[in-house]
Amino acid sequence: MIGVFALASAFAVVLDWVVRSPRAGHLSVPWMMVVFSGAFAITAAFAVWTASSLGLTSFLLLSPLSARRRWVRFAIYGVGAGIFISLTNGALYLTTAGVTFRPTSADNLDSHLEVFALAARSALSEETMFRLFAIPFLVSLGMRFYGWRPSFGFESGPAAPPLEPIRTPRRLVTIALLMSALMFGLAHAANPIPATVFGLVLGVAYLRGGWESAVTAHFLGNYLLFAGLYL
Repeated sequence: MIGVFALASAFAVVLDWVVRSPRAGHLSVPWMMVVFSGAFAITAAFAVWTASSLGLTSFLLLSPLSARRRWVRFAIYGVGAGIFISLTNGALYLTTAGVTFRPTSADNLDSHLEVFALAARSALSEETMFRLFAIPFLVSLGMRFYGWRPSFGFESGPAAPPLEPIRTPRRLVTIALLMSALMFGLAHAANPIPATVFGLVLGVAYLRGGWESAVTAHFLGNYLLFAGLYL
C-alpha cells in the first residue's frame, strides 16, 4: 500500500513539473519519480512503524475501524476540513492585501490542470512531512522521557512475555500537534500565522482521519481557493 501511495505522490510531483515550463537544472521525469517515490516510501514506512509502535494514527486504511466509520471520518476530516480551509482561506484573502497573501507558486496558473498539479503536489509532500512523519517522530522523542525505546524485533533468545499496550500521554500528542503546526507555519514564511492555524486543522484531520484525510483536506483547501481566485 505504501508503494501505491509513493507512486501516486511521485505522479503528482511529475505532473506539476510537466505542466509548468521546465527550467534549467531540473531533474528528468524518470529521476524525479525514482527520487520522490523512494523518499516517500522510506518516510512513510518509518512513520507507519513509529505510529504503530506508539498506538498513533498513520493511514486511515490501516486503522481497525469498520469501513463505514472510515468513510464517515474521511468525509468529516477530509472533505469537510478541506471545504472549511478553502472558505477560511478565501475570506482571509479578501480581507487582507492580496499581493502579500497570494502564494508565489500561484503566479503563473493558467489552467485547471496546473491548479490541480500544484494543489496535489503541495498536499502530498507537505502532509507526508509535517503530519505523517513529524507528529509520530515528535511523540517518539517525548516518549523517551517515559522510558520508551524503539524495538526493531532483532532480539534473540527465550521468548519474552507479550508487552503491554503502550499508552501515549495525550499531552505529548498535543505538543507534537502544536509543534508540527508551528513548523508548517514557518515553512510558509509569507503568511505564517494563517498557515499555523491551518496546520492545526490539518493536524487534527490527520490524528482523527489519517494521512488520507489530511491530504484531501489540504488538496481541497488549495485547489478550491486557487481555482476560484486565479482562473
